Amino acid sequence: MFGLDAFRDALREDKRVWPLLAMVCCTMFGAGLLVPVVSLYAVSFGVSATLVGMLVTIFGIGRIVANFPSGWLSQRIGRRPLLAAGPGLLAIGALGAALTTDFNWLLFWRFVQGLGSGMYGTVSLVALADISSPQTRGRLVGVYHAAIQFGASIGPLIGGTVASAFGLAAPFWFLLVISVVTCVLAITTFKDANVQPSRSMSGALGVARRGIFSVPFMAISLVSSIVFFTRTACMFQLLPLIGSETFGLGVAAIGVAITVIAFAMLIVLPSAGVIVDKFGSRLAVIMSMIGMIAGLALVLISWSQIFFWLSMLIYGLAGGLNSAATGAYTIEVLPRHKYGEGMGLQRTISDIGYILGPVFAGAVADFSGYGNAGGIVATMSLTALATLIFLFASRNASTGQKVKN
Repeated sequence: MFGLDAFRDALREDKRVWPLLAMVCCTMFGAGLLVPVVSLYAVSFGVSATLVGMLVTIFGIGRIVANFPSGWLSQRIGRRPLLAAGPGLLAIGALGAALTTDFNWLLFWRFVQGLGSGMYGTVSLVALADISSPQTRGRLVGVYHAAIQFGASIGPLIGGTVASAFGLAAPFWFLLVISVVTCVLAITTFKDANVQPSRSMSGALGVARRGIFSVPFMAISLVSSIVFFTRTACMFQLLPLIGSETFGLGVAAIGVAITVIAFAMLIVLPSAGVIVDKFGSRLAVIMSMIGMIAGLALVLISWSQIFFWLSMLIYGLAGGLNSAATGAYTIEVLPRHKYGEGMGLQRTISDIGYILGPVFAGAVADFSGYGNAGGIVATMSLTALATLIFLFASRNASTGQKVKN
Protein backbone atom coordinates (compact mmCIF):
# COMPACT_ATOMS: atom_id res chain seq x y z
CA MET A 1 0.00 0.00 0.00
CA PHE A 2 1.31 3.44 -0.99
CA GLY A 3 3.21 5.07 1.86
CA LEU A 4 3.28 2.18 4.32
CA ASP A 5 6.67 0.77 3.26
CA ALA A 6 8.23 4.22 3.51
CA PHE A 7 6.56 4.64 6.90
CA ARG A 8 8.13 1.43 8.19
CA ASP A 9 11.56 2.51 6.95
CA ALA A 10 11.23 5.83 8.79
CA LEU A 11 10.16 4.12 12.01
CA ARG A 12 13.21 1.86 11.97
CA GLU A 13 15.56 4.85 11.93
CA ASP A 14 15.35 5.65 15.63
CA LYS A 15 13.99 3.45 18.44
CA ARG A 16 12.84 6.54 20.35
CA VAL A 17 10.00 6.94 17.86
CA TRP A 18 8.01 4.00 19.21
CA PRO A 19 7.65 5.11 22.84
CA LEU A 20 6.92 8.64 21.67
CA LEU A 21 4.10 7.37 19.44
CA ALA A 22 2.71 5.20 22.23
CA MET A 23 2.74 8.16 24.62
CA VAL A 24 1.08 10.60 22.24
CA CYS A 25 -1.56 8.03 21.30
CA CYS A 26 -2.35 7.42 24.98
CA THR A 27 -2.51 11.14 25.71
CA MET A 28 -4.90 11.87 22.84
CA PHE A 29 -6.98 8.82 23.73
CA GLY A 30 -7.28 10.22 27.25
CA ALA A 31 -8.28 13.65 25.95
CA GLY A 32 -10.83 12.05 23.62
CA LEU A 33 -12.44 10.22 26.54
CA LEU A 34 -13.78 13.53 27.83
CA VAL A 35 -15.20 14.89 24.56
CA PRO A 36 -18.69 13.33 24.91
CA VAL A 37 -19.08 14.14 28.61
CA VAL A 38 -17.45 17.49 29.48
CA SER A 39 -20.53 19.59 28.71
CA LEU A 40 -22.93 17.10 30.32
CA TYR A 41 -20.72 16.87 33.40
CA ALA A 42 -20.77 20.67 33.70
CA VAL A 43 -24.56 20.76 33.34
CA SER A 44 -24.83 18.31 36.25
CA PHE A 45 -23.48 21.11 38.46
CA GLY A 46 -26.53 23.22 37.58
CA VAL A 47 -24.66 26.08 35.85
CA SER A 48 -25.53 28.26 32.85
CA ALA A 49 -24.63 27.55 29.24
CA THR A 50 -22.00 30.27 29.36
CA LEU A 51 -20.22 28.58 32.24
CA VAL A 52 -20.47 25.24 30.45
CA GLY A 53 -18.57 26.84 27.56
CA MET A 54 -15.95 28.09 30.02
CA LEU A 55 -14.83 24.49 30.57
CA VAL A 56 -13.60 24.44 26.97
CA THR A 57 -12.14 27.94 27.13
CA ILE A 58 -10.28 27.43 30.43
CA PHE A 59 -8.67 24.26 29.05
CA GLY A 60 -7.40 26.25 26.05
CA ILE A 61 -6.10 29.01 28.31
CA GLY A 62 -4.16 26.42 30.30
CA ARG A 63 -2.53 25.19 27.10
CA ILE A 64 -1.57 28.71 26.07
CA VAL A 65 -0.02 29.40 29.47
CA ALA A 66 2.06 26.20 29.33
CA ASN A 67 3.22 26.18 25.70
CA PHE A 68 6.21 28.53 25.52
CA PRO A 69 7.56 27.94 29.05
CA SER A 70 7.45 24.18 28.40
CA GLY A 71 9.39 24.53 25.17
CA TRP A 72 11.99 26.76 26.83
CA LEU A 73 12.29 24.46 29.85
CA SER A 74 12.73 21.40 27.63
CA GLN A 75 15.71 23.16 26.06
CA ARG A 76 17.17 23.65 29.53
CA ILE A 77 16.55 20.34 31.33
CA GLY A 78 15.73 17.96 28.47
CA ARG A 79 12.57 16.50 26.96
CA ARG A 80 11.95 13.42 29.12
CA PRO A 81 11.16 15.18 32.44
CA LEU A 82 8.47 17.26 30.77
CA LEU A 83 7.13 14.32 28.76
CA ALA A 84 6.48 12.77 32.17
CA ALA A 85 5.33 15.96 33.93
CA GLY A 86 2.65 16.77 31.32
CA PRO A 87 0.70 13.52 31.82
CA GLY A 88 1.36 13.91 35.54
CA LEU A 89 -0.53 17.20 35.53
CA LEU A 90 -3.28 15.61 33.44
CA ALA A 91 -3.60 12.86 36.06
CA ILE A 92 -3.85 15.39 38.89
CA GLY A 93 -6.44 17.42 36.97
CA ALA A 94 -8.47 14.30 36.18
CA LEU A 95 -8.45 13.19 39.82
CA GLY A 96 -9.55 16.62 41.01
CA ALA A 97 -12.32 16.87 38.41
CA ALA A 98 -13.64 13.41 39.27
CA LEU A 99 -13.81 14.16 43.00
CA THR A 100 -14.96 17.79 43.07
CA THR A 101 -18.50 18.82 43.96
CA ASP A 102 -17.96 22.54 43.25
CA PHE A 103 -18.02 24.00 39.73
CA ASN A 104 -15.35 26.61 40.47
CA TRP A 105 -12.98 23.82 41.42
CA LEU A 106 -13.98 21.94 38.28
CA LEU A 107 -12.85 24.97 36.27
CA PHE A 108 -9.56 24.96 38.14
CA TRP A 109 -8.94 21.27 37.49
CA ARG A 110 -9.73 21.74 33.78
CA PHE A 111 -7.12 24.53 33.76
CA VAL A 112 -4.61 22.09 35.30
CA GLN A 113 -5.49 19.58 32.58
CA GLY A 114 -4.87 22.32 30.00
CA LEU A 115 -1.44 22.97 31.51
CA GLY A 116 -0.59 19.27 31.23
CA SER A 117 -1.89 19.06 27.67
CA GLY A 118 0.08 22.14 26.58
CA MET A 119 3.24 20.87 28.22
CA TYR A 120 3.05 17.41 26.70
CA GLY A 121 1.87 18.56 23.27
CA THR A 122 4.69 21.07 22.90
CA VAL A 123 7.52 18.87 24.17
CA SER A 124 6.41 15.78 22.22
CA LEU A 125 6.74 17.85 19.03
CA VAL A 126 10.18 19.02 20.12
CA ALA A 127 11.22 15.40 20.79
CA LEU A 128 9.97 14.40 17.35
CA ALA A 129 12.00 17.22 15.79
CA ASP A 130 15.10 15.88 17.59
CA ILE A 131 14.56 12.44 16.07
CA SER A 132 13.71 13.50 12.53
CA SER A 133 16.11 13.88 9.61
CA PRO A 134 15.60 15.72 6.29
CA GLN A 135 15.09 12.36 4.56
CA THR A 136 12.38 11.04 6.89
CA ARG A 137 10.90 14.21 8.38
CA GLY A 138 7.59 14.18 6.51
CA ARG A 139 6.98 10.51 7.22
CA LEU A 140 7.80 10.82 10.92
CA VAL A 141 5.56 13.87 11.30
CA GLY A 142 2.89 11.94 9.43
CA VAL A 143 3.06 8.89 11.67
CA TYR A 144 3.13 11.17 14.74
CA HIS A 145 -0.14 12.76 13.65
CA ALA A 146 -1.52 9.33 12.76
CA ALA A 147 -0.94 8.29 16.39
CA ILE A 148 -2.66 11.49 17.55
CA GLN A 149 -5.60 10.91 15.22
CA PHE A 150 -5.97 7.26 16.18
CA GLY A 151 -6.09 8.09 19.89
CA ALA A 152 -8.44 11.02 19.33
CA SER A 153 -10.75 8.89 17.16
CA ILE A 154 -11.29 5.99 19.56
CA GLY A 155 -11.26 8.09 22.76
CA PRO A 156 -14.78 9.56 22.37
CA LEU A 157 -16.27 6.14 21.59
CA ILE A 158 -14.77 4.61 24.76
CA GLY A 159 -15.54 7.72 26.82
CA GLY A 160 -19.21 7.68 25.87
CA THR A 161 -19.49 3.98 26.61
CA VAL A 162 -17.75 4.30 29.99
CA ALA A 163 -19.91 7.30 30.98
CA SER A 164 -23.09 5.46 29.97
CA ALA A 165 -22.14 2.44 32.07
CA PHE A 166 -20.54 4.07 35.13
CA GLY A 167 -21.60 7.72 35.25
CA LEU A 168 -20.34 11.07 33.95
CA ALA A 169 -17.32 11.17 36.26
CA ALA A 170 -16.05 7.77 35.08
CA PRO A 171 -14.10 9.08 32.02
CA PHE A 172 -12.09 11.32 34.35
CA TRP A 173 -11.04 8.24 36.33
CA PHE A 174 -10.15 6.52 33.07
CA LEU A 175 -8.09 9.61 32.08
CA LEU A 176 -6.28 9.36 35.42
CA VAL A 177 -5.22 5.77 34.65
CA ILE A 178 -4.17 6.54 31.07
CA SER A 179 -2.17 9.58 32.19
CA VAL A 180 -0.30 7.59 34.83
CA VAL A 181 0.53 4.94 32.21
CA THR A 182 1.83 7.66 29.87
CA CYS A 183 3.93 9.18 32.64
CA VAL A 184 5.50 5.78 33.40
CA LEU A 185 6.21 5.21 29.69
CA ALA A 186 8.01 8.55 29.50
CA ILE A 187 10.19 7.78 32.50
CA THR A 188 11.04 4.19 31.60
CA THR A 189 11.18 4.01 27.79
CA PHE A 190 12.14 7.37 26.30
CA LYS A 191 15.81 8.17 25.83
CA ASP A 192 16.45 11.90 25.70
CA ALA A 193 18.60 13.63 23.09
CA ASN A 194 21.44 15.98 23.85
CA VAL A 195 20.07 19.52 23.76
CA GLN A 196 21.72 22.91 23.81
CA PRO A 197 20.37 24.69 26.91
CA SER A 198 18.89 28.17 27.01
CA ARG A 199 20.25 30.34 29.83
CA SER A 200 17.05 32.19 30.70
CA MET A 201 13.55 32.66 29.34
CA SER A 202 14.19 36.33 28.59
CA GLY A 203 17.39 35.31 26.85
CA ALA A 204 15.48 32.72 24.86
CA LEU A 205 13.02 35.37 23.71
CA GLY A 206 15.85 37.71 22.79
CA VAL A 207 17.78 35.14 20.77
CA ALA A 208 14.51 33.96 19.22
CA ARG A 209 14.27 37.14 17.16
CA ARG A 210 17.06 35.85 14.92
CA GLY A 211 15.38 32.49 14.21
CA ILE A 212 11.95 32.02 15.73
CA PHE A 213 10.63 35.39 14.59
CA SER A 214 11.81 34.87 11.02
CA VAL A 215 9.25 35.55 8.30
CA PRO A 216 8.93 31.87 7.18
CA PHE A 217 8.42 30.67 10.75
CA MET A 218 5.81 33.30 11.55
CA ALA A 219 4.05 32.51 8.26
CA ILE A 220 3.77 28.79 9.03
CA SER A 221 2.65 29.64 12.57
CA LEU A 222 -0.13 31.78 11.06
CA VAL A 223 -1.12 28.80 8.90
CA SER A 224 -1.21 26.54 11.98
CA SER A 225 -3.31 29.06 13.89
CA ILE A 226 -5.83 29.40 11.05
CA VAL A 227 -6.08 25.61 10.73
CA PHE A 228 -6.89 25.37 14.45
CA PHE A 229 -9.27 28.33 14.05
CA THR A 230 -11.05 26.63 11.15
CA ARG A 231 -11.25 23.31 12.97
CA THR A 232 -13.05 24.68 16.01
CA ALA A 233 -15.16 27.17 14.03
CA CYS A 234 -16.30 24.74 11.34
CA MET A 235 -15.73 21.12 12.39
CA PHE A 236 -16.87 21.62 15.99
CA GLN A 237 -19.52 24.29 15.46
CA LEU A 238 -20.77 25.30 11.99
CA LEU A 239 -20.67 22.01 10.09
CA PRO A 240 -22.87 20.14 12.61
CA LEU A 241 -25.36 23.03 12.56
CA ILE A 242 -25.48 23.11 8.75
CA GLY A 243 -25.83 19.33 8.66
CA SER A 244 -28.86 19.59 10.91
CA GLU A 245 -30.53 22.73 9.54
CA THR A 246 -29.77 22.42 5.81
CA PHE A 247 -29.57 18.69 5.23
CA GLY A 248 -31.87 17.45 8.01
CA LEU A 249 -29.30 15.16 9.63
CA GLY A 250 -29.90 13.82 13.11
CA VAL A 251 -27.39 13.77 15.96
CA ALA A 252 -26.21 10.25 15.11
CA ALA A 253 -25.60 11.15 11.45
CA ILE A 254 -23.69 14.29 12.46
CA GLY A 255 -21.53 12.16 14.74
CA VAL A 256 -20.80 9.91 11.76
CA ALA A 257 -19.87 13.00 9.71
CA ILE A 258 -17.30 14.12 12.28
CA THR A 259 -15.97 10.57 12.36
CA VAL A 260 -15.60 10.67 8.56
CA ILE A 261 -13.35 13.74 8.93
CA ALA A 262 -11.28 12.08 11.66
CA PHE A 263 -10.79 8.82 9.79
CA ALA A 264 -10.07 10.59 6.49
CA MET A 265 -7.26 12.42 8.26
CA LEU A 266 -6.01 9.14 9.72
CA ILE A 267 -6.14 7.24 6.42
CA VAL A 268 -4.28 9.89 4.41
CA LEU A 269 -1.41 10.38 6.87
CA PRO A 270 0.82 7.49 5.67
CA SER A 271 0.69 8.86 2.13
CA ALA A 272 0.86 12.46 3.35
CA GLY A 273 4.29 11.90 4.90
CA VAL A 274 5.60 10.44 1.66
CA ILE A 275 4.14 13.34 -0.35
CA VAL A 276 5.86 15.84 1.94
CA ASP A 277 9.23 14.08 1.63
CA LYS A 278 8.92 13.74 -2.14
CA PHE A 279 7.49 17.11 -3.20
CA GLY A 280 8.51 19.35 -0.32
CA SER A 281 6.65 20.62 2.72
CA ARG A 282 5.99 24.11 1.28
CA LEU A 283 4.03 22.81 -1.71
CA ALA A 284 2.20 20.32 0.50
CA VAL A 285 1.13 23.11 2.89
CA ILE A 286 -0.26 25.20 0.03
CA MET A 287 -2.12 22.30 -1.58
CA SER A 288 -3.59 21.18 1.74
CA MET A 289 -4.93 24.67 2.46
CA ILE A 290 -6.54 24.81 -0.99
CA GLY A 291 -8.06 21.40 -0.32
CA MET A 292 -9.52 22.55 3.00
CA ILE A 293 -11.08 25.59 1.31
CA ALA A 294 -12.57 23.34 -1.39
CA GLY A 295 -13.97 20.98 1.22
CA LEU A 296 -15.68 23.81 3.08
CA ALA A 297 -17.03 25.27 -0.16
CA LEU A 298 -18.83 22.01 -0.98
CA VAL A 299 -20.93 22.18 2.16
CA LEU A 300 -22.48 25.40 0.85
CA ILE A 301 -23.96 23.53 -2.15
CA SER A 302 -27.33 22.45 -0.81
CA TRP A 303 -28.63 20.67 -3.94
CA SER A 304 -28.01 17.25 -2.44
CA GLN A 305 -26.84 15.69 0.79
CA ILE A 306 -23.98 14.06 -1.15
CA PHE A 307 -22.17 17.41 -1.19
CA PHE A 308 -22.20 17.47 2.61
CA TRP A 309 -20.55 14.05 2.80
CA LEU A 310 -18.04 14.94 0.09
CA SER A 311 -17.22 18.05 2.09
CA MET A 312 -16.44 15.95 5.17
CA LEU A 313 -14.23 13.60 3.16
CA ILE A 314 -12.24 16.27 1.30
CA TYR A 315 -11.83 18.45 4.40
CA GLY A 316 -10.50 15.44 6.32
CA LEU A 317 -8.07 14.37 3.60
CA ALA A 318 -6.72 17.91 3.23
CA GLY A 319 -6.46 18.28 7.01
CA GLY A 320 -4.38 15.11 7.27
CA LEU A 321 -1.97 16.34 4.61
CA ASN A 322 -1.77 19.71 6.35
CA SER A 323 -0.80 18.13 9.67
CA ALA A 324 2.22 16.39 8.14
CA ALA A 325 3.20 19.34 5.94
CA THR A 326 2.95 22.02 8.63
CA GLY A 327 4.94 19.98 11.15
CA ALA A 328 7.68 19.19 8.63
CA TYR A 329 7.97 22.79 7.38
CA THR A 330 8.20 24.11 10.94
CA ILE A 331 11.10 21.78 11.76
CA GLU A 332 12.86 22.76 8.52
CA VAL A 333 12.85 26.51 9.17
CA LEU A 334 13.82 26.29 12.86
CA PRO A 335 17.48 26.04 13.93
CA ARG A 336 17.98 22.88 15.98
CA HIS A 337 18.93 24.73 19.17
CA LYS A 338 15.62 26.64 19.02
CA TYR A 339 13.26 23.70 18.68
CA GLY A 340 11.95 24.13 22.22
CA GLU A 341 11.18 27.84 22.10
CA GLY A 342 9.97 27.62 18.50
CA MET A 343 7.50 24.80 19.07
CA GLY A 344 6.28 26.48 22.24
CA LEU A 345 5.66 29.76 20.45
CA GLN A 346 3.91 28.10 17.53
CA ARG A 347 1.66 26.11 19.83
CA THR A 348 0.74 29.34 21.63
CA ILE A 349 -0.17 31.07 18.37
CA SER A 350 -2.14 28.00 17.24
CA ASP A 351 -4.10 27.77 20.48
CA ILE A 352 -5.14 31.42 20.16
CA GLY A 353 -6.79 30.40 16.89
CA TYR A 354 -8.35 27.41 18.65
CA ILE A 355 -10.02 29.68 21.19
CA LEU A 356 -11.06 32.48 18.81
CA GLY A 357 -12.55 30.24 16.10
CA PRO A 358 -15.93 29.46 17.69
CA VAL A 359 -16.37 33.05 18.92
CA PHE A 360 -15.69 34.47 15.45
CA ALA A 361 -17.89 31.93 13.66
CA GLY A 362 -20.77 32.48 16.06
CA ALA A 363 -20.54 36.28 15.76
CA VAL A 364 -20.54 36.17 11.94
CA ALA A 365 -23.44 33.71 11.90
CA ASP A 366 -25.46 35.89 14.28
CA PHE A 367 -24.75 39.36 12.88
CA SER A 368 -23.88 39.00 9.18
CA GLY A 369 -27.39 38.19 8.05
CA TYR A 370 -26.17 35.05 6.26
CA GLY A 371 -26.33 32.66 9.19
CA ASN A 372 -24.06 29.64 9.42
CA ALA A 373 -23.23 29.82 5.71
CA GLY A 374 -21.83 33.31 6.34
CA GLY A 375 -19.60 31.88 9.04
CA ILE A 376 -18.28 29.25 6.61
CA VAL A 377 -17.57 31.87 3.93
CA ALA A 378 -15.78 34.14 6.41
CA THR A 379 -13.66 31.24 7.65
CA MET A 380 -12.82 30.21 4.08
CA SER A 381 -11.75 33.80 3.37
CA LEU A 382 -9.39 33.83 6.33
CA THR A 383 -7.96 30.48 5.26
CA ALA A 384 -7.38 31.81 1.73
CA LEU A 385 -5.70 34.94 3.10
CA ALA A 386 -3.39 32.87 5.32
CA THR A 387 -2.52 30.70 2.31
CA LEU A 388 -1.56 33.74 0.21
CA ILE A 389 0.53 35.19 3.03
CA PHE A 390 2.36 31.89 3.43
CA LEU A 391 2.83 31.58 -0.36
CA PHE A 392 4.68 34.89 -0.56
CA ALA A 393 6.42 34.78 2.83
CA SER A 394 7.92 31.33 2.22
CA ARG A 395 9.02 31.75 -1.41
CA ASN A 396 12.66 32.50 -0.51
CA ALA A 397 12.87 30.27 2.58
CA SER A 398 15.60 27.64 2.71
CA THR A 399 14.03 24.26 3.51
CA GLY A 400 14.93 20.64 3.11
CA GLN A 401 18.00 21.12 5.33
CA LYS A 402 18.59 22.62 8.71
CA VAL A 403 19.06 26.34 9.06
CA LYS A 404 22.57 26.96 10.32
CA ASN A 405 23.15 28.85 13.54
